[in-house]
Amino acid sequence: MEWLRRNAAPLSEKVWKEIDEIAAAMFKQTVVARRIVDFDGPRGWNHVATQLGTFKPAKEPQSSPKVRLSIPDVMLLTEIRSDFTISWADIDIFERVGPTLESKAIEDAARETALAEDSLIFFGSSYSPGILKGHDSPRVALSDWSVPGRVVTDLEKLDSLGVKGPYEVVLSTQHYYSYLRQTGDGGGYPAAKQLGIVLAKVYSSPVINGAALFSTRGGDFLITVGGDFIVGYRWHDDTSVHLFCVETIAAQLQTPEAVCLIRPD
Repeated sequence: MEWLRRNAAPLSEKVWKEIDEIAAAMFKQTVVARRIVDFDGPRGWNHVATQLGTFKPAKEPQSSPKVRLSIPDVMLLTEIRSDFTISWADIDIFERVGPTLESKAIEDAARETALAEDSLIFFGSSYSPGILKGHDSPRVALSDWSVPGRVVTDLEKLDSLGVKGPYEVVLSTQHYYSYLRQTGDGGGYPAAKQLGIVLAKVYSSPVINGAALFSTRGGDFLITVGGDFIVGYRWHDDTSVHLFCVETIAAQLQTPEAVCLIRPD
């Protein structure tokens, strides 16, 4: 990890420990997608592509009709990076008297990295299709989000396709808090408890529009991490230290039917 240049940073062990703890706490608090999918890694920073388990014919001419040339299909890992700056004044206060380091810049960068990871896993990029972009994933529209049990009925979609649980759901932030405020028909029974009866976990994410219902039985969604989330050093000047959060990641959708997309109608 020499390229992270952490040893070159003019920061004490105490400061690095505080930065790492603040960044890791915010990242773990924010990130959602990796809690749902199968996790492969970390494979290391030199791991730049993951094999998909299939091959395609090579276009090169072959020396004999009995010989076949094939190339493995791979998915490139994407680097997610967010830069941030900490002032020497804040570091000096922390080193001398402060119980904690001024954390806003660190937390903002860690949160941006986590949201970028969720967006990449859910919706993909030019190199990664995203686990919510499968053409064969069931889709339903939900016009009335005020009734807690409506989301739960979409379990039938997955069950009818032979996709068993346990099940977990990711709601948009707006709909997540809307559900928490609701009670069921007749009142008195919180939505959170209704969802908890049939769902193993309920999450919220600002990158989701509507909701997505997942089977977490395993073997349907996979993320490969090369270098896991960490803070590195860029450079410093008379006023500040310039750092960055970074990770490398790729996502695979292996069973499109294992996620049901619930969109606002």
